[in-house]
Amino acid sequence: MTAHPARWRGGLAGRWWTLAAPGYDRAVGLVGWHRWLNVLVADVTSGRLLDIGCGPAYLAPGLLARGIGYAGVDRNAAMVARARRRITPSAGNGLVVRADATALPFRTGSFDIVLAAGLLGLLDLHSRQTALREMARVTRGEIRLLEPFRRPGTPPHTLRAHVIGLVPDRPLDLTELAEAGLIPEVHGPPLLAGVYSRVHALPRSGGSGR
Repeated sequence: MTAHPARWRGGLAGRWWTLAAPGYDRAVGLVGWHRWLNVLVADVTSGRLLDIGCGPAYLAPGLLARGIGYAGVDRNAAMVARARRRITPSAGNGLVVRADATALPFRTGSFDIVLAAGLLGLLDLHSRQTALREMARVTRGEIRLLEPFRRPGTPPHTLRAHVIGLVPDRPLDLTELAEAGLIPEVHGPPLLAGVYSRVHALPRSGGSGR
């Protein structure tokens, strides 16, 4: 029996992330990704933060050192294993779980900030809407994104889509956030070759649900 094309492609993408896990931090650091992750949380001084699609959890040590409760989520087992090695018992109140962004294993209103960086552009439109609604559900504060957004003058596809054929990025429209019950606000000019944008969003209900 021939595998469904989407499942086949998803399986290959999952194996690619497993192979990429050991060198992921170094690779994205070379293109300036870590710098913008740090900017995304620079003003966070307290509360609980959920990092969706956390990969090897680059942000965890710094946030935990500032007394912030950190939770990371990733669906790739190799990434989760590397992330957990970053969180030691003495580091603070941190955990990493293996889960999907479309079905977060947390109660409504569990986090002050929900973060996603380089994740939503990898999802199909239906999964992206589900993930955005899940983010709105689990936050009691705001959502912060570093994602490929369509803006005037930005290229239609990200560099990652050209380099990694198995992991195409699909740029977001701000209207997608509105459809998920969010009020978005763009912060600053496009980043990283003019493709990515920092966007903060509040649920219309003020947090804790859709």
